[in-house]
Amino acid sequence: MLNILGSNKHTLVFASMMTLAVFSAPVAAQAQLSGTQEQLREILFPRPEQVSIEGSAELNAAMDSAVAVLQVTTQDRSLEQAMIDNQALRQQLSQEFIAAGIDPDTIYNAKFSSTPQSGFFSSKTNSYEVGARLQVKIQSETHLQRLAAAADEHEEVELGRISFEHSERQDYEQRARTLALEDAMAKSRMYAQALGLTLTPVNFFSNSYSPRAQRQDMMLQRSAAAMSEMSAAPALSNFDSVDYRASATVTFAVSRE
Repeated sequence: MLNILGSNKHTLVFASMMTLAVFSAPVAAQAQLSGTQEQLREILFPRPEQVSIEGSAELNAAMDSAVAVLQVTTQDRSLEQAMIDNQALRQQLSQEFIAAGIDPDTIYNAKFSSTPQSGFFSSKTNSYEVGARLQVKIQSETHLQRLAAAADEHEEVELGRISFEHSERQDYEQRARTLALEDAMAKSRMYAQALGLTLTPVNFFSNSYSPRAQRQDMMLQRSAAAMSEMSAAPALSNFDSVDYRASATVTFAVSRE
């Protein structure tokens, strides 16, 4: 009797194991996918063949304006008098520049400072030095010569940094980007015709490069005579020029005709 029960017990265990194996088999046979979301998307929904074509463009423009800084420094035993002298000289310079054809709305008073001056053998203040900047926007080489002449005529005046500009910068940047995109599309038409393909644009991005002038700054205290000689040189155009560069990359879906 005990042997029969033991035999039945082993039979039940064996039957249970077979049942579990039968019902588990289909689960083990299923394929398992793993990877990032983008990798799974490529497996389940493969993209069509694609190609990227780059276009580029470059435009050149002449600099048409510049911002010059004049440093005006006056000194006197009285701080008030040094300030009065400084203001008077800046007003005189402004009137001279306006008479030379410079727009009065482009003449600005910039930074102002004062410094006490002491004697060599004493720490007592015996004079005051007052400095102020006069910022002037000019549109021609002739105006630049006038500013240089002012620095030559007045010991208190020094011609500082000059930054050259192009007034149509935004327009030229946009034109360069448009031309770069047109260049990429023209190349795609050429490739499609030569290879017998159909190229359909699906994405794009563009880059533009900040313009860099050939000459950004002038030297301090350039004399009027040197400025005149420079403007008379036939190889130099006013304010030099600036280059605008842009690129555009267009991605196309490829299909055969």
